This record gives sequence, C-alpha cells and structure tokens, in this order.
Amino acid sequence: MPLPQPGLRRPPHRRRRWPALLLAIGAMALLLLPLARAALTQPPTSYDLAWRAPFNRPAHYPLERRPDPALYRPHGDWFGRLILPPVTAMARGGEDWVWLEVEQAPDGHHDLIGRRLRLGWQHDPKLHALVGNVRTPVRLGAEARLAAQQGNVVPTRLDGRDDVGPLQSLAGAHPHDDITVALEAVLLEQRDGEPMLRIGRPPLQSTGRWVGLVRLLSRDPADPERFRVQHYDRLRGGFSGAVETVRLPRQPPDRHGRRFFDPEGLLETPAGDEGWYLYGAPDSAGTFTVQALEPRRLTSLASDRLLRGTTAGLNHISRVNWSADQTRRGRDSRVDLLPGGAPTPWQPGDRSLVIHSFGGIGGPDGEAISGFTVTGHFAFGAARVVVDPFTGQPRFDLRYHQIYANNPNGIVSGSQDWSAYTGNLQRGWLGTRPISDVLVRTEPLLLEELAIQAEVLMARYRSGDGRGVSLVSPAISCVQDSSQALWIAIDQLRRRRRDLNGGDLPRLASLAQALDALLTPFGMVRDDWRHNASLMDNPGDGPDRFKANRSLWDGVLSWRSMLPRRAHDEMAGVFLRHGDPLHLVRTNQLPGADQRLTPLAPTQLLGQLPVVAVVLPRLMDAFFAPLTGRGLALAALLLGAYAAVALVLGRATGFLPAQRTRVRPLGLMRQAMVLLLTPALVEETLFRAALLPHPLEGLSGWDSVAWGALGVGLFVAWHPLAGRLWYPMGRRLFDDGRFLVLASLLGVVCVIAYLATGSIWPPVLIHWLVVLIWLELLGGRSRLGQAVQG
Repeated sequence: MPLPQPGLRRPPHRRRRWPALLLAIGAMALLLLPLARAALTQPPTSYDLAWRAPFNRPAHYPLERRPDPALYRPHGDWFGRLILPPVTAMARGGEDWVWLEVEQAPDGHHDLIGRRLRLGWQHDPKLHALVGNVRTPVRLGAEARLAAQQGNVVPTRLDGRDDVGPLQSLAGAHPHDDITVALEAVLLEQRDGEPMLRIGRPPLQSTGRWVGLVRLLSRDPADPERFRVQHYDRLRGGFSGAVETVRLPRQPPDRHGRRFFDPEGLLETPAGDEGWYLYGAPDSAGTFTVQALEPRRLTSLASDRLLRGTTAGLNHISRVNWSADQTRRGRDSRVDLLPGGAPTPWQPGDRSLVIHSFGGIGGPDGEAISGFTVTGHFAFGAARVVVDPFTGQPRFDLRYHQIYANNPNGIVSGSQDWSAYTGNLQRGWLGTRPISDVLVRTEPLLLEELAIQAEVLMARYRSGDGRGVSLVSPAISCVQDSSQALWIAIDQLRRRRRDLNGGDLPRLASLAQALDALLTPFGMVRDDWRHNASLMDNPGDGPDRFKANRSLWDGVLSWRSMLPRRAHDEMAGVFLRHGDPLHLVRTNQLPGADQRLTPLAPTQLLGQLPVVAVVLPRLMDAFFAPLTGRGLALAALLLGAYAAVALVLGRATGFLPAQRTRVRPLGLMRQAMVLLLTPALVEETLFRAALLPHPLEGLSGWDSVAWGALGVGLFVAWHPLAGRLWYPMGRRLFDDGRFLVLASLLGVVCVIAYLATGSIWPPVLIHWLVVLIWLELLGGRSRLGQAVQG
C-alpha cells in the first residue's frame, strides 16, 4: 500500500466539495424549515379566524337586549345555544343530552329565556333506538390529527368521551359553544324539580334569534357596515314601516384570504328588489347586527320562467341551468319545469324535496381546481310552504340535510336552515359560490323516510363513526352518502309496503324503480349500503356497527352519484320523467360586487376540458348503461328488419350473391372476436356514443332526428375516406353505391337502437352481427379481395 508523500497537495476539486456540500445542506434546511414549522404549529382554521371578530361570538349579543317586537319576530318558538356538558356530568350508558341556553321560548314560557336547561330526547322507542344506533365512543387518531394539521375543524372536545350521541356530537362539533338551533316537537317536563326540554325531532341548526323583513335604503359613508333600512308594514302591504340603522358586518378574510361576506353591492343587486330577511340580534349598544341574510325574492312562490314538457325540462337541467349565461356573477333566477298538465298552485303546508348543489370559486382570488374538474357539493333537503308572518303571503322555507365532511369553515353536518347554511355571513356560500336548489313536488312518504335516514348519516359524519373525523374519497362523500340515505329510505319503504296506504303505492313504486337504476347502475348494491340498511330493521338491538367502505370498487358501483353535478342533474331528471314538477332557484355569488371572484359551475369528470367535457359523460352514459332484456328485444327486432330489407336490396342489385360461402368454425370464432372490436365497437363509439347527445340530455324529437342524420352521414362518409387514406384495399368496395346504401340503412338502424335505449351495446350488437354475417356468409370477403386483418 503506497504511503502518502509529504509535500503533495490535495487536488483542487476535493477542496471545492465542501462549499457545495454546505450549500446543499443550507438549501435543504431552507426547504425543510417551513415543513417543520408547519408540523409544530397547527395553522388556524377559517373558523378560528372568524372567531377573532367579536360579532362572531355569542357574548356579543346579550340576551337582555331585545329589539322592537313590532319590527322583529322570534326566529322560532324554541331557540337557543347548545352547550356541551363536562365529561363528569355524563353518566356512562346514560341518555344522550346537552345543555340549551334558551334564547326564545313560546308564550307562557318567557321566564325560561336566559336559563340553561337540560335538552334530551322524548321517550319514543323508535327514536331511542335510532339514537342508540349512532352512539359511539370517540377517539381521535392519526387521521383526525392530520385533518387538524391541514386546517380543518375537528371536534377535539369529544375526544375520549364514551356513548357520544347525536346531541353531544352536535354541541361539541366546534371548539366553542356557539351552535344555535331551533327546536321542534318540544315537550317541557320537570326533572329533579328543574324544567327540562325533550324533543321528538333532531335540532335544526339556525342562526340569529330574531328576524326582520326590510328594504335597504342607504349606506353610511362614515361606517360602510351600517345601513339605513325600512321595515315592511303589513297593514299597508309594503316597505313603509319604521326606519332604523342596522349593522351588516364585513367578515374577516378566511385562511385563503377570501371574505364570506362583504356588504359591497347590496344596495344595487336585483336580488334585493323585493326586500331582505335579516337574521340576528342587538349588540350591547342596542344596534341590530345581522348574522344571516336571505333575499325575499328567492323565497317567493313565483318564477321568472315556465317551461312545459319533459324534453324541454331535461334540456334546461342538463344544458341551461349551469350554462355560462346562467352562471354570471350577481345573477339569480327562478324557473318552473312542468312535465305535463296544468300547474298546481302551491298551498301552505305543501312540502317538497330539495336537491342542492353548489359549484366552485374562480377568479384571481379563487380556489385551486384539481384535475380539470369542479367537484362542488351535493345535498338533499326539504322545503315547505309557510305563511310569512310579516306579509301574510305564502313563501318557501328551506332546510338542508347536510352530510358534510370536516372542513376549515366550521360547517357542521346536520339539518340546517337557510340562515345557518346558505345565508350565514360567517360561513354561508351565498356570496362566494354558484348555487342551485331544485324543489321537487314528490311523494310525501319518501320525504319523511329520507329525512330519517339523512339524520342517521349526518350524526355519523359528526362523530366520524368514533374516529372524530369524516373525510372525502370517491366512495365516501356528501353525494355518495346522500345517495346512500336515499337508497336506504327506498329500501325501508319497500320492506314496509304492506303497511302503506295503497293510494300512493303504485306511483311510489315506479319512482323507486327509476331511482334504483340511478343509485345502483349495475344492478348491484354496495355492501356497506346493504349492511347499514339492515341495521334499520332492528335498530339499537345488535352489536354490529355501521360500515363505510372506501374502496374504489364501491365508488364504481355507485358511479352515477360519485360527482355532485351528475347526481344533481340526473336526480332532477328522474323526478321530472316521473311526472313531478320542479322549481329551480339559482344564485351566483350575490351580491356580485367582488371582481376578484368568478362563479364556476360544477362539472363532471374533466369538465373544464372543452371537448372532453362533452364527450366523456356521453361515453360513460353509453358504456355503463346495461344491456337489458328490452334492449336485446329491440336489437333483435331492428336486426330482423334490417336483414329483410338488406337481403332484398342486395339480391336485386347483385351486391349479395345467391350462394352461401363455406365457413370454418374456428376461423369464424376468431374473426368474430376481431370484428366485435373493429369495426363494431370502434365505429359505434365514434358515430353514436361520442357524437350523439345522450337521451338523458333531453333533446327534442326534431333535434334527435337532426343529430341522427348527422351521425349517419358521417358514418357513411367515413368508409370512402378510409379507402383513400388508411385502408386502400377497401377503396373499390367503399366507393360502390350499393354498399353505401346498405351502410346508410345500417347507420339508421343503429341510431334508432342507441337513442331508444341510451346504451351503446344494442347498436354494437347489430353492427357486429351484420358485418360478421356479410363477411363470412354472404361473400363480403371476396369483395374485399383479402381477409380482414385484426
């Protein structure tokens, strides 16, 4: 081994390694330092940032301050703030209860306002069984900690509790006791000498214990949050009542720098032409401070437009409702869709299903869009027609069944009215997103059962089935689990159909069958849906827990309800085809003054790619539509009709020989497999599935004829073009007028099969058999001059 010789210097390149190494270490430190800081310090949620504003805290609204009762009315008979009891107050295995700080009480019980009362469930066996089914111990694990690190609101106050029921999971959903609710079906009783409230329905999240109806007059230049308003005078039938100043507070920016509410533009927006409902309470100085806002125009039973006929309605749902014109910032619209007959006027007490969806936030201050897809959100809800106490006129009152995952804004899964959800100034989407609410006048039995099943899912989302967090995947989401609630509701109605009144049953059965085709497109019910439905048969009696399968396969089984836009449009279409009238209400970032925000319509998969946005949904609808017995029968009928005409024409013109060609079975099977792929599947994909609007899109009869003619024309022209460009051995045949006539007839038959079934498989089957029989049995190969290459 040679020894190092004294006096020799190290090569220069070795000395230069140290600065490079130090530079690399420094760069890595700069990159890793923000990550380490983020891991050590949890970022604030949007809820935390909003909490810093005093007007977003309950203490800002002292109960002793009451507005003029001639101008404002209580927001419900029973209204109050939920307070989570300490763990030490909850007996293990005891009933599910919380405290309620009473903010409103009906006549005869005003002495309870300001008191803290125990709130529990009524003694109803079915109700207690359902509550027992969703009670669970809550243990926050790694998934919940990661969700919190990502800026989501996580129910940390529930961690470590046992037997957490729906009331506790609602009261403990926020870091602070600030969730206010309206109560229904309330019984007042005495417990240990103290008054206690028991409810027969889950609490309804609601905001602002007082409500008024006003017209905005002007804005204070010195304080832009203060507006002069004039109240509605019922005796005079207009806004000629008292004038006062109210505060519409500008919300602080959320974690993305956007404000959920900014009063800029409120005076000018057309949405406020008919007045505004103000939900809120007086602050310590006595100034009425608005916590939620609702345009009166949107609650009206009137519409801006009436479309008659199922085809026109389907076209509006799929093409117009989310079009660029309908999704302009600051625009609102109300459209009635009447599938047939004369419109039936709405009456007080009428109820309807709500199909709700919203889109994305675009513009310079918008949100990031992933994978060219604006996913948005989906929910069911219920609307009822009530008599407005201010005007004496009927109006819509909306509530939503919000199956909502953990999020940065503090939106809590559960039943919510407009004031708690859309119009809430702290976290409502009225000012930042495009929204569509479809009101469906449908079967009351379905509405009741859906509300029950939605409450089960919403309670499960609040507790995360014991994990304390509910996150989104292709198989588990707002839209997938809203669809699960609907499927279980239908399943429960089917199980009890012998107990149902026979008057509505045939119509309900046909609706259930149509919804089944949407919810289970392959005819296979997801395992977790079926299991969870079985728990409803004997609720509260078994040790089984709910299932929530997250696999991609489960998402595929319910693929039609994987994206909110598709579910929204197809659900509305199912009810319209069933004969149910629809009332569509659309809003877009009201009041619309923020030029840095743009409403983005929710899309289907890859919906922001222009051509793909049109073609991909058509292909999915065509390929995933099953080949039913009806489709097979129609294909056989059309194939027979085509064969009869083609044989006569072919023999008369000499195109088809009189003698049969000798067939080799093995060769026939091999060629059959090749021909199924091309030309049958390839050409039907191009000229039917990708080109033609799917029947679900709601084209009129003449439009369908025009599109079909275009498809046939391109299909026929395809063959001479192929003979000239990439299939020269077929040029002579493809230029033969007799061949083109028969190809035209085949195109017509395939168009009819496709438009009649909505499935690509009947036309593929017809196309395949025609080409196979012609090539192998009727001398087609001899005309081509050589075997078709696979």
